[in-house]
Amino acid sequence: MTNFQDYWAVAAAAWPTIWLADLLRYLIVAGGFAVALAWAPAAWRVRRTVRIRQIASGQQLREFSHSMLTVVIFSLVGASVFLGYQAGCLKIYASADEYGWLWLVSSFFVMVVAQDAWFYWTHRLMHHRGVFRWAHRTHHQSLAPTPWTAYSFAPAEALVQAIFLPLFLVAMPVHQTVAFLWVAHMVVRNVAGHAGVELAPRAWLAGWWGRWLTTTLHHEMHHAYANSNYGLYFVWWDRWCGTEHPGYQDGLWALTGRLHQAHAGAVETPHSATTQLGDPKVNAVGQLP
Repeated sequence: MTNFQDYWAVAAAAWPTIWLADLLRYLIVAGGFAVALAWAPAAWRVRRTVRIRQIASGQQLREFSHSMLTVVIFSLVGASVFLGYQAGCLKIYASADEYGWLWLVSSFFVMVVAQDAWFYWTHRLMHHRGVFRWAHRTHHQSLAPTPWTAYSFAPAEALVQAIFLPLFLVAMPVHQTVAFLWVAHMVVRNVAGHAGVELAPRAWLAGWWGRWLTTTLHHEMHHAYANSNYGLYFVWWDRWCGTEHPGYQDGLWALTGRLHQAHAGAVETPHSATTQLGDPKVNAVGQLP
């Protein structure tokens, strides 16, 4: 290949495969979570439910239709990444020896931390009143998120989140396997955050996971109250910037306490983890712009 048109032709030919991979990734992960939660024992779901609002009629069909457009946008950005790789503009490599095993392993965590920062600040920007209605309102139509909410974006939001990868690859070399694992991690964590049911083990919630990583409850509260809990993977940006919901720690404590009681054989009660979040003093953080 000797010119840009040749690279473009190769990327265009690869786009249907990239689109199919993006589609299957969404269907398998979101669909897998939805089916697993539907089939999970009722008592387990009751203990771990963090649902604050109710799923609206027709919501999941709307989410799915928006997600199909998101898949197209993600795949077009994916094709541009493939084009950049073929043209030598993006730092994707195949041999672990090229940068060493230390960087190969470290680069995954660097990508995750960098994406979390990108998401937090672009997410806060999209909550600005002048931006929200055309960039982020589609996602927040789901006041009670479901696994299908994970890709339910307006085109602008889908593009903003998708371009993180090519921007990162301009600056940092990433092994092909690391890129694949990063995408898989992103989709799984995204769907889990919208599941409406807390999935992390009880001991994790009471320990390092609950202290440093976002939980399903964390993002559930963002959808319910809008102006708090902007983080994607970690809670530190919300804590540093004062945007963590004031009731989040109490809600997480109530959830872990109930899970501990259930583990110890206490009598199950038909209340969600967010029962004590019904106090308007706890919830008064803000509504949709």
